[in-house]
Amino acid sequence: MPERTPATLWTRAMRLRCPRCGEGKLFAGWFDMHERCSTCHLKYQRAPGYFLGSTYFNYGQTTATMAAAYLILHFGYDVPKNWIVPPLATYCVLWTLFWFRYARALWLAFDCFFDPTDFESDDGTGDEYHNSMSPQD
Repeated sequence: MPERTPATLWTRAMRLRCPRCGEGKLFAGWFDMHERCSTCHLKYQRAPGYFLGSTYFNYGQTTATMAAAYLILHFGYDVPKNWIVPPLATYCVLWTLFWFRYARALWLAFDCFFDPTDFESDDGTGDEYHNSMSPQD
């Protein structure tokens, strides 16, 4: 069983790699995710709407860094707020687009750490969730 410590999962997420094996790439392009890991065949889209939680990571990181920048510039260096707001508004748009992939990777790693059972059963041979939900004959 591959190592799944927080540090390992964090590293895999920041490298945009599969949280289970650390080898397969998560993204085929800037916004286009692979369906499965090319190495261990882990299904990335766990369920419809699965990555909705990644928006919290994206929003939280953007808000925290923007608030810190505002407080440091406005109260620490006495920069007028009308000089700070336009660059920070631009930052909010551009950084959110840049951080999109990392937020998804962190969400996948977060889920892998807190609910590892789902990450052990998916070997790419079929849809285990629906197969386990079907009635047995």
